[in-house]
Amino acid sequence: MMAWPGPVLRMFLGQMTPVTALAAADDPDATKKTGQLCEANFYSGQWALRTRAQDGVNQFFRLAANDCPKNYDEWGAANMELKVLSIAR
Repeated sequence: MMAWPGPVLRMFLGQMTPVTALAAADDPDATKKTGQLCEANFYSGQWALRTRAQDGVNQFFRLAANDCPKNYDEWGAANMELKVLSIAR
């Protein structure tokens, strides 16, 4: 649970906050770091929705939509979440 994506799972289990999951996404390999930050931002947005932590929802999804590689599922899902959130307002 220490190796990636363990920190994301630990966040959903209540053992980690989004901030600590994002910190755990850091990696010396730039490509790996980009992917892990993408996933950390998207799943932090999902966590914020699940826990009704509304203050972080848009921020996390916007970061994922802007920074995720376009071939990642999280990129498309983040863009869809932003569309749904804008309609729900």
